[in-house]
Amino acid sequence: MRFRTTLILTLILVTLLPGVIATAQDGPQAFPPDVAADIQAEMDHLTAPGLPPGMVVWIDVPDYRFAGASGFADLMHDIPMPPEGAFRIGSITKMFTATVILQLAEDGVLNLDDPLARWLPEVADQLPYGDQITLRHLLTHTSGVFNIVESDFYYADLFTEAVIDEDTGIVTLDCVQRDPHDTLARYVYGKDALFEPGAQWYYSNTNYTLLGMVIEAAADMALAEAYRTRIYEPLGMASTFLDCYEDPVTDVVHGYSAFGGSTTDVTELHESIGWSAGGLVSTAPDLIAFARGLFGGALFDDPESLVAMTTPTPGSAYGLGITVQADYMGHAGYIAGFRALLNYAPEFDTVVVMLYNIDSADPEQSQADVLNPALPLLRGED
Repeated sequence: MRFRTTLILTLILVTLLPGVIATAQDGPQAFPPDVAADIQAEMDHLTAPGLPPGMVVWIDVPDYRFAGASGFADLMHDIPMPPEGAFRIGSITKMFTATVILQLAEDGVLNLDDPLARWLPEVADQLPYGDQITLRHLLTHTSGVFNIVESDFYYADLFTEAVIDEDTGIVTLDCVQRDPHDTLARYVYGKDALFEPGAQWYYSNTNYTLLGMVIEAAADMALAEAYRTRIYEPLGMASTFLDCYEDPVTDVVHGYSAFGGSTTDVTELHESIGWSAGGLVSTAPDLIAFARGLFGGALFDDPESLVAMTTPTPGSAYGLGITVQADYMGHAGYIAGFRALLNYAPEFDTVVVMLYNIDSADPEQSQADVLNPALPLLRGED
């Protein structure tokens, strides 16, 4: 297990300055009651019509923290949504995958400008421009590789394999540990390139499937183990796991899809093809810990690694596994039954996590409404 310099210094402080650490362990205080009430009111307004059925919002600033939930984690049994509920986080997974790739680059195991063929020669042979695609192209979505989920077979296969309970309407697709080589053969091989590597930008989940395969080849371990030893364990994340590829460490809240005016329970629809592009399950407190570790520099030895991740690729708003906007940086996630958002606002040193248990919600659109009551506090206004 690789211990980062920042974490080692923290352990030294624990030993030498117990009084300081004891104070830090008290953690940030709750938001002022009026601000918290306004944020909660916005959340309750969003869940009032039942779409989304439930949501979780955590806002972490240096001195304050809001940890809220609204609506239901299980509609059938009227179970309220807990603030610590676990959700599938979809493409936020890409931030984790990119982080491990950067760590391996720091270790000298690989280079971001390595050709894909160095690590996956048999895969590169099957892709247009396979001899020109680099790991950097994959990280930045500039490879031109066809997107797995845009295959005509992708959703057709999901619907064919899924089972619908006629009495409850619950949709089930059992966990399957899919071989990414088979996934590529089914959905990607034989497809034309969208453009030459580096010529344009186009979001493709295939890029991060390939990066997951590179991690396993370069680190000589399963992807789930790489996440765990390099990210979860150093940061104390106890409720995050790769769905279907390791034993679950917590139960997932119920997730729903909206069809017309009704909702369908798809909690047991395991879209395991997501894997390194979208397969993680996590909680708001774990995602806060991840964001603090990542943007605070604890996951890297070289500060330039974070600079590289958060520098947009020319012609896009995407760095290395991170979307970079004017006021924040992070990633959104979408997967059957769930939507998620993890953002960091450098100006205010603030992390925002928004989790929904329905896939028709739009956390990016509602982020401003939920955050508005907190803006005076973030700005230091009375």
